[in-house]
Amino acid sequence: MSKEHTTVTDSALDDCDLVYTPVKSIGGIVDELRTSFDGGTLREVSERKQHLRALLKGLRAEEKRLLAAVRNDLNKSEDETYMYELSPVLFEIGLFLDKLDKWARPESASIAGEQPAFMLSKAQVRREPLGTVLVIGAWNYPIRLALLPLVGAIAAGNTVVLKPSEGAPHTAAAVERLLTEYVDARVVRVVQGAVEEATELLQHRFDHFFYTGNGTVGRVVARAAAEHLAGVTLELGGKSPAIVHADVADLEPTAFRIMWAKLTNAGQTCVGVDYLLVHRSVKDRLIPLLVDASRGMFGAAPQKSADYGRIINARHWTRLDDMLRASEGTPVAVVDDVADKADRYIPPTIVDGVRGDDSLMRAEIFGPILPIVTYDTLDEAIAFVNERDHPLALYVFASAASAERVISRTRSGSASVNDTMFFMGSHATPFGGVGPSGVGSYTGKASLDTFSHHRHVLKRPMWFPSPGLDSMRGAPFSGRENSWKARLCCALSYPTARPLRQTLLAKLATFIPFWRLLLATPSFLWALFTAQPTIRRSSDSK
Repeated sequence: MSKEHTTVTDSALDDCDLVYTPVKSIGGIVDELRTSFDGGTLREVSERKQHLRALLKGLRAEEKRLLAAVRNDLNKSEDETYMYELSPVLFEIGLFLDKLDKWARPESASIAGEQPAFMLSKAQVRREPLGTVLVIGAWNYPIRLALLPLVGAIAAGNTVVLKPSEGAPHTAAAVERLLTEYVDARVVRVVQGAVEEATELLQHRFDHFFYTGNGTVGRVVARAAAEHLAGVTLELGGKSPAIVHADVADLEPTAFRIMWAKLTNAGQTCVGVDYLLVHRSVKDRLIPLLVDASRGMFGAAPQKSADYGRIINARHWTRLDDMLRASEGTPVAVVDDVADKADRYIPPTIVDGVRGDDSLMRAEIFGPILPIVTYDTLDEAIAFVNERDHPLALYVFASAASAERVISRTRSGSASVNDTMFFMGSHATPFGGVGPSGVGSYTGKASLDTFSHHRHVLKRPMWFPSPGLDSMRGAPFSGRENSWKARLCCALSYPTARPLRQTLLAKLATFIPFWRLLLATPSFLWALFTAQPTIRRSSDSK
């Protein structure tokens, strides 16, 4: 199997000479992985864990190279990259190594207690691999957003084509080197490229499409999945708000947690705080605390800070600058330095007095700019959120009652009370959007579910029920001798007993195990002794 297109040299990483995969070879790569899956690769859980251990070994060996690559692409500090990118992937692998045997085990389903027709049957739900899947990563967290879904896909038993984002070329090359050196090519192959290569990939049949990025490309991926009648997971974004209500307990930690979520990775985080909704009574006290939080993390001149990131490229820097210049809000003095296009630097920026139709409110900002919208009543804030697309995350700083009121009357992919994107650290809960902010979810067991087919397997004995009773499921239904069939079949398969449920006796009956079976027993016994088989033996017909 040729690996020419995946060869990555040290000079390629140093010079960022990212070699795109030849378009003509992409079809062959997909076919090879499909053949590998059909041949039984990753069928056994033990084999999946073997490849996860190989990936774990590679991550530890290539750690410095990966950290340096992200530094080159985003000027992200190595500590931040390890904390928010490498560490979650290492944890996810460890979680699957510990839990996969249990999670992948078939789950028994108890049916007969609710539906007596399934007596003596054994029902299972098996998580089975989908086949060959496509994972398309994003540039803002180029390690995490490529490898986290990859780990789940392998754990579920799939072969994977991974396309890292060309927007972070140093990291794309480093990830390719990692997977080429440490993971079997029968399991994972990397395709590098931009629009042409991605377009070619989407022409091929995959059993699941997993994409992280913007909604425009997400729609293209969804159409490709629909063309192949395949599943799709879209991790998108949107304008995630933070609401600070009048009854918030403490404004100082509120300000820190908001600015942490706004400025991490220079604001280029899909679940970062996009804009702030602040009650008028607390706004004047909150703004100075927001400024203090920013200076506490990055100082008065963040451009000189080793911990402050950069905008990914000149195009996005210009987009942010244009958005800010067009705003009719009032900038708040936060730092002493100014934006620098040559350095792709945008300083922490707070803009007060922003209206709903401002340039900063028309699209996801994806940068270190925080618009502040003032409101007077909680219903006004709720209406403001609901007038816009469902966000990927929603943050509420308020009393328990006020926070619950907001969460119960809005929709978002995730929500957090008295904190911001800290919830992303949880691998015990699914992460994903809703509507325009995404489709589907992943991380932890949710990843196993996303990349698995939940197959229902029912096992029934041949000797039960008797041929006569078994005939109730099929024609003929007409005639007096067959009038019992439909009634008994429904009583055993879909028992309702509504009149009994509506009495005091019904309340007591629900505490009796298999009470539905007891209700059907008289009809069942009568049919057992009187029913005749619909299909008679030839000797009986003479």
